[in-house]
Amino acid sequence: MTVPMYDHARRYRQLQPELDAAVRRVLEGGRPDWGEEVPGLEREFAAFVGSGFAVGCNSGTAALRLALLALGIGLGDEVITAPNSDAGTASAIHHVGAKPIFVDVEEDTMNLDAGLLEAAITPATRAILPVHLYGHPADMPRNMEIARKHNLFVIEDACLALGSSIANRKAGLWGDIGCFSFASTKHLGGFGSGGICVTDNPQLAERMEQFVGYGQPRARVYDKTAQGQLLLVEGINERLDELRAAMPRVQLPYVPDWTARRIEHAAAYTAAFKNSSIQVPAIRPNCTHTFRNYVIRLEGRDVVQQKLLEAGISVTLAYVPPLHLQPAYARMNLPEGSFPVAEAACERLLCLPISPQLSDAQRDYVIEKLIKAAGGVE
Repeated sequence: MTVPMYDHARRYRQLQPELDAAVRRVLEGGRPDWGEEVPGLEREFAAFVGSGFAVGCNSGTAALRLALLALGIGLGDEVITAPNSDAGTASAIHHVGAKPIFVDVEEDTMNLDAGLLEAAITPATRAILPVHLYGHPADMPRNMEIARKHNLFVIEDACLALGSSIANRKAGLWGDIGCFSFASTKHLGGFGSGGICVTDNPQLAERMEQFVGYGQPRARVYDKTAQGQLLLVEGINERLDELRAAMPRVQLPYVPDWTARRIEHAAAYTAAFKNSSIQVPAIRPNCTHTFRNYVIRLEGRDVVQQKLLEAGISVTLAYVPPLHLQPAYARMNLPEGSFPVAEAACERLLCLPISPQLSDAQRDYVIEKLIKAAGGVE
């Protein structure tokens, strides 16, 4: 048996009539830009997560950059975030002229450690950017308390955590702006790239609309009688196009069932590994973990990984090594040992297949081969 990490072809086959119809709708409509799909997705996504507004863009990284620009964060500013995230988290900060400041993470969730935030705050700090890693929400009550105390903005990197929550309040709705991704491997995965920002602040939503479309007001762009351009800000071109908005629109209603399937797989994994040496993901009280990744930790990770690959099971390391040990961030002069919790986690973690398209038989095969590779159960 072979077990892919993701099965995009199977996802397409499951929804082929609807996806094909959406593509035809865009192509036959003759409006690949500034049509009805992007605003339609924005309305539907805002309603889905419970936000007042949503603004589409062309990736999760673009969403983070858009949020930073809308909040006026730029040259000379500092933004506190976690070192064990995807590259887009820190690069978005850097590419608006600000400086990412890394803080170590919690041992159990591997999310930003709120207990270390205040020691990292300086007069240059403008924002906290927690990452809801792997689908488990960061400690947003504590993050927000510290942000309010120090008059800081909060941008949530919720690209891995659509649907996750703390006390029924969803990830992405705690801070000033929440950022999500439509990359193919996410909870709402497109067939290509895409992203979206959510906020309850109409002024921030309007600024994001302006920045993402070259600096133009959205209403003027859609007004066919308007003459010429009106550039209110020095914007960027990181818009979500109509085709890449149409396909997530088709899939959005399926996300609750797909997320339930992820949680079902996670429960089966956790039960199976109960009496083994495998450390399973933590779920804190009052939190909903939506398992974009099912991340175990174990000794001898590299040997186990190779055995699983030889058995036809696709497993990955996300995100290893942590950012401060990547060549791109050597300029920060943060040697090994700077963030010991994040570094230790990265030495032991392994991501198992957990997509909604994973069959029970494939999942059980993963369990069988992993327990054998890790030395069995007690």
